[in-house]
Amino acid sequence: MKKTSPILTLLLLVCCVNANAQFGKLKDALNNAAGNILNNKQLKLLQSDPITTNFDDCNKKETMPVDFGADSVKKKLCDLTSSYTSAQGFTLKPGFYTGTFKSFCLKAGTHGPGNGDGYLYAPLAGPKETIARTLIANWEQHPEIEQSKVQLLLWAIIAKTNFSKLSPDLQLVAAKLLNKNDISALSSSIMDYLSSEAMLKITANLPEPAKTIVEIENKMRGLLYQANSSYDQIEQLAMLSGSAVPNTDFPRGIWGLHPDGYYIKYLPHSYTRTEVVIYVPKTIATVNYLPVGMVAVPASRGCQRLGQSNLLACEN
Repeated sequence: MKKTSPILTLLLLVCCVNANAQFGKLKDALNNAAGNILNNKQLKLLQSDPITTNFDDCNKKETMPVDFGADSVKKKLCDLTSSYTSAQGFTLKPGFYTGTFKSFCLKAGTHGPGNGDGYLYAPLAGPKETIARTLIANWEQHPEIEQSKVQLLLWAIIAKTNFSKLSPDLQLVAAKLLNKNDISALSSSIMDYLSSEAMLKITANLPEPAKTIVEIENKMRGLLYQANSSYDQIEQLAMLSGSAVPNTDFPRGIWGLHPDGYYIKYLPHSYTRTEVVIYVPKTIATVNYLPVGMVAVPASRGCQRLGQSNLLACEN
């Protein structure tokens, strides 16, 4: 009887995993089968995404229609910054509020926000959730750091990049936003850039979208390790061209219920800017709105998940 090669065994097992979870939790049995392809650390990285937040984490039952509150007067959060604190955020009384916040792409190899895409709230989650949250939260204290630099570091986390191999410029930014333990963790459990031949062997029989994402993350690692790579080059890899097919059950502008009892709708202008509209019911005295740790998750799984920051994009 002909023996099955370790490579084929790995591919067959990986192909059986739910593509929506990007391989999900691979079984321990893969350790032996993948021995000739990946080391143990690399194999563990294939078992789960650094950031796992997806539409399954959203409250899809308690929503309100797009036109709810359409004629209401909405207070601008940009006019309420004097009452904002980095610990509590905005303290909001019953009523409607609106503001546009700076946001980040948390899923490479996906489409940018489209006009028909509905977004709901979900919490930031995954093995690197704490580090990603810290990175975004600490950016608030460093206005000298460009948003693009923070996005590159987030893409580096998502692509499982070795932070010790990043350009000196990005390493300096990381040192300002993360502590030594965080950086050490991001410099040990990593995937190296894999050659074209190795990638062909690993991805030959992978299902979509897993195959595309694995290939894109590998190319992103290659660019992130090059000091002369541009932001545009990496962005073009992270963002697929065209638009994803929208989920018509959750149209753009749908209201979702936050666990704290208020309703929120997300209206992304791009992956870097997300307009939010908040409704605090009269049954609640006040709520604190602090966006860090929140993710605007698209109903269309092919679109980008948008990590929220505390920084408003106010007109001068």
